[in-house]
Amino acid sequence: MKSILTAAVAAVVISSGSAMAWEGKTVGCFDKVWVPATYSVHKELVKPAKEQFEHKNGRIELVHYAPVYREIRTLASSGYWVMREVSCGCPVCD
Repeated sequence: MKSILTAAVAAVVISSGSAMAWEGKTVGCFDKVWVPATYSVHKELVKPAKEQFEHKNGRIELVHYAPVYREIRTLASSGYWVMREVSCGCPVCD
């Protein structure tokens, strides 16, 4: 009795396995890619440019000093994930 019941259960599992198989088609492949945050940047003058006379090498030289700026960054948009399409490596998808 046990052997008949076991054989019947095995037959049902084997026959239903092929019916449960998914026969889908690959349409596209994607990778998850991080897009970093973007910032708006503006400069603020800290020290203006100047020229001054200095004693160097036994003579007086006119030296130019460049202006000094401070960079102020403001978050424009935060980072996010995006799905980008890539090649699947199959002739049907390309």
